Parts: sequence; structure tokens; C-alpha cells
Amino acid sequence: MSEVTTHGAEGEMPPAKRGKDFLLDHEYDGIREYDNPTPGWWHAIFLGSVLFSVFYFGFWQFSPLAYTPQEAWQMKQSAETKKLFAALGDVKADVPDMLKLMGDEKLMQYAQGVFQSNCAQCHAKDGGGINGVNLTDNFYKNVKVMPDIYNVITNGANNGAMPSWRNNFSDKERVLIASYIASLRGTKPANPKAPEGVEIPAWPTK
Repeated sequence: MSEVTTHGAEGEMPPAKRGKDFLLDHEYDGIREYDNPTPGWWHAIFLGSVLFSVFYFGFWQFSPLAYTPQEAWQMKQSAETKKLFAALGDVKADVPDMLKLMGDEKLMQYAQGVFQSNCAQCHAKDGGGINGVNLTDNFYKNVKVMPDIYNVITNGANNGAMPSWRNNFSDKERVLIASYIASLRGTKPANPKAPEGVEIPAWPTK
């Protein structure tokens, strides 16, 4: 039940004579309300929000400086990649450096993303092979030692069936991708393609 105060008269009272807590006559579900104006600071915040929304909409819809969520993600990804490769230093496509990269979980996660975005259409996301060769078994067509993976990525193979990625990735990136592909050997893909080429010795461990 609503509380009734002495300020709530039965008839309407001129605004000039109304007190601070003038109780209005109308009632909804047993609830009556005071005729108190909204505070000035509330009006200021509301008008400021409306004004801000005009500029906000105009910037994100029409400004050449605006960017999409996808572009923002790409910028952050590029910044993170620069940090990764700045800390990486100089690496070579040789066994010691490739083994070192294979042991870096964070770099392998990055390389996995690059592989799945660019190589999975031919080799499958897990490396099991589709129209490209299976990268998880012990049989290889153009690889005899671990650094040969880097050479295939860089120069291509099989008369262009495997394209060259020299212009798509930096030298460091190609070494990193080659290291990731080497790490796929011995894993268990969902639908492995039949072996192709000849069996080669296991990768060195040191």
C-alpha cells in the first residue's frame, strides 16, 4: 500500500504553489508518484550521450580512419607476430634451429594457424593429406632431410603442383612453417592419405 503524505491534495495545485514532494492524483496499481522534475545533471548526461552518439555513428560509418572488428583483429595479430619474430632472432633452415623451434609451444601454435589457413586445403588441417601428400607418415617425395621441407616451401615442387611460397612469407616464417610441418611427422590424422614416395630415416633429436 502506498504512503500518503499531507502534500497530496485531492485537486490539482498550481505549479508555483506545489511543494517539493507534491503527490500526484493519478494512481496505477496502488502506486502514486511525486511530481518532482528530473535533476539537471541527468538531462546533461542524456543530451551528452545523444550528441556523442551522432559523432560516434558518423565516425564508424563514414570516416576513412574507421576500421572493422576483423581489421582490428588483424592489426593486433600483426603486432603480436612482430613481437614473436623480434624475440626469435636469426634462424636458419638447419636441423638445430628447426628442432629449437619445434620445442617452442607458442611459436608452434602460431605456425599451426598459418598452416591451417594456407596449407590445409591440400594437406588437411591435421596434415593427413587431401590432394597434397600426407605429412604425418615416414614417406616423402621431395624430402630426404629436415631442411628439405623448407626448400620445398620456398621453391615449390612437382612442376608447380606444390607452389612456391617465397613471395607469401618471410624467410623466418618459412623456417617456422617448415619446423611445424616436421613436427607433424608421427602424429595421427583423422583420415590419413596413403603413403607416397620413399621412406626416410627419422628426424634427428639433437
